[in-house]
Amino acid sequence: MKKLRIILPIMIAVLSVALFTQCKKDHSCKMRLTCYYSSNGMDADSVVPFALISFDTVKYNSGLAVLPEISAVDSMMTDYAGVFTYALRYPALLIVNAVKIDSVNGLAKKYTGTTQVQVNEGETTEKTILMVETN
Repeated sequence: MKKLRIILPIMIAVLSVALFTQCKKDHSCKMRLTCYYSSNGMDADSVVPFALISFDTVKYNSGLAVLPEISAVDSMMTDYAGVFTYALRYPALLIVNAVKIDSVNGLAKKYTGTTQVQVNEGETTEKTILMVETN
């Protein structure tokens, strides 16, 4: 009986800890986009610093719920290394558009690129956007 009084509370405590403790998982949906200049749309040349990034959502899970979250982003621009990173709360399928206007010898050159990104829970999706010169 004495052993039962000692063992029973210990067993209950161990079972309680095992049942009610959960590992904290990272549920965010991360994306890392890298923009490159491209002369033919197939080969990457150099990175595109400070390209403007915009998103379109496609119907996928909670894709429509992502719109307010994305519209609240302050800087939708790649950094000096041509990289844009962001984490969403929900999985989504996004169409990513990138635009950059460079001035060369007084002439404006416009570069654009588009890709589709599917971000999933707990993963980091990496995509490359090849930007070609457009009129």
